[in-house]
Amino acid sequence: MVENNAVFWKVFFRRALQVLVGLLLFMVVFFLSAGRVDLPRAWFFFGLYVISLLFNMVILLRFNPEIIRSRSEMKWGEMKWWDKLFAVLYFVFLFLIFIVCGLDAGRLHLSSTGMGFLAVGVMMFFVGWVFVVWAMVENRFFETAARVQMERDHRVVSTGPYAIIRHPGYAGMILFYGCAPFIIGSLYGLIPAVLLAFAFVFRTYFEDRMLYEELSGYKEYTKKVRYRLVPFVW
Repeated sequence: MVENNAVFWKVFFRRALQVLVGLLLFMVVFFLSAGRVDLPRAWFFFGLYVISLLFNMVILLRFNPEIIRSRSEMKWGEMKWWDKLFAVLYFVFLFLIFIVCGLDAGRLHLSSTGMGFLAVGVMMFFVGWVFVVWAMVENRFFETAARVQMERDHRVVSTGPYAIIRHPGYAGMILFYGCAPFIIGSLYGLIPAVLLAFAFVFRTYFEDRMLYEELSGYKEYTKKVRYRLVPFVW
């Protein structure tokens, strides 16, 4: 038991380090692009990001610690071609969001956005965060790679947010990352944010088809929950 606990905490700190390094890279890229650090709205965004990460860890430790282990590993060899392509697009567009926002807000000053824009961004952040964490708590199969996890007795999850749409985690991530241009104050940052959203749509389409063909019970689930990302739309 002690050994198992030691292994878990090793994995936990590895995942925490991965997340922390990712956050630091976003901040470095943003502030280098901006050429300055006196940007209150940017610090507000990154502050929200840090708080959300802390809450994520606490909630997942309490309700679904297994997912911390599974999300700390990237099973690149088991990923399908479209998932590998998504992984590349995901990182490219995500970093482009912070590069463009940094250039716009810090150097070029092309956008002029008020408090209403900020308020929309905060709402998007909160709703996106809730859906992402809710999906991770409800679905112990929420890995970084899209695959049917036969070794873990993969089954259909149809409770919680999965009773609303079939891919609530992805819908939440679109909002969670897409809120950055709103909060920081960059209209041009919306361009890579929209591209990132389309990348998630791309992954959702192929993952949904894979699950339909390979996961027992998923075909029946699609008849019950009709929409993938947006209720009454798609």
